Amino acid sequence: MEHRYLPNPVVNNSNEQPLLEFRPSAASIVLAPLRPILICIGGFGILWYFVPPSGSRTAGMAALFSLLLVRVLWQAIWRSCAKFELTTHRARSTVGVFSRFVTEVPLGRIQNTYLSQPFLERLAGVGTVGVASAGTDEVELIWAMIDRPAEVLKAVRSAVDRLGGGDGLGERSGSAVSPAPKRPFVIGLVGGIGAGKSAVAAALAQRGALVLDSDKQAKSMLDTPRVREELVRWWGPGVVSEGAIDRKKVADIVFSNPSERRRLEGLVHPLLKEGRAAALADAARREIAIAVIDAPLLLEAGVDQECDAVVFVDAPLEARLARVQSRGWDQGELDRREKAQLPLAEKRARSRFVVSNHGPREDLQRQVDTLLGEIGRIRSW
Repeated sequence: MEHRYLPNPVVNNSNEQPLLEFRPSAASIVLAPLRPILICIGGFGILWYFVPPSGSRTAGMAALFSLLLVRVLWQAIWRSCAKFELTTHRARSTVGVFSRFVTEVPLGRIQNTYLSQPFLERLAGVGTVGVASAGTDEVELIWAMIDRPAEVLKAVRSAVDRLGGGDGLGERSGSAVSPAPKRPFVIGLVGGIGAGKSAVAAALAQRGALVLDSDKQAKSMLDTPRVREELVRWWGPGVVSEGAIDRKKVADIVFSNPSERRRLEGLVHPLLKEGRAAALADAARREIAIAVIDAPLLLEAGVDQECDAVVFVDAPLEARLARVQSRGWDQGELDRREKAQLPLAEKRARSRFVVSNHGPREDLQRQVDTLLGEIGRIRSW
């Protein structure tokens, strides 16, 4: 499964409070470059034993010592620049010397935590804490070689429990504490074009789920003044027809030019993300248990990071082609648009559940009921 860093964190809460702030342990200055240190020590021994006293041996040992010193100094600089933080709403890692890399995971998204302490790290009293967010199979945030790692891990789990269980992270009124609304379980839908993701979303909506249709939201967003003005600036007034954005012209531009498609996504996707965050917060206040994100580029745009589970909607090519023909597309148009997306095999591999949508409608309804049963078991863990 592909690992993605969140470029722009969703969390924005004025009540957020810091819990922990720390840096890598001083022991990491030696432990991190341990392999180069051992290699240099071996090199010293080889030069001392096999090379007779000479200028070459002295120069070689000086070079090895210089490399070792640079490596240890670099680790010391890196350690002084790295910063790890835990707040009431997120875990954050900031690393890098010349370029800074920030990774954030909202506490409400944390699904798994782990502690790693190899033998030498245990001897030094340090360890590495990692967290994985819902919808991923890989560790997303790592706090490497920190002091008192077990205490840090306990603090993370305690903060997650308080936020997820609604037992103390709400707004304060006097001495009372209002529980924070519980976030809905978020399902992301993926599949081939014409596979029937909308049909699965509709079936979930009939069972009380909130459906966030990113395709509809993106189309309506094209006519907002901010986006429309930007598209006219990029592509000229020809993309406007009768006062509105001509979506066919936009599609012709972006599906024939990957760089233009990425430019449009860079404009629209952050706005969609803000809208989803607001909709999910509202759903939590309304006590909606399940939300569905139906986004054409859910995996490609990293929207799966906002999901607790990804569902692949499967359908054969013949069925998908028959469905998109009602949109006026032929197989060439279908192929052209699918080339802008991840291969179906990768989408399926990165999904937790699969729903087949090539039989009667009743069969799809039964599969959706089964899916909700599985999700119910996950939520009860």
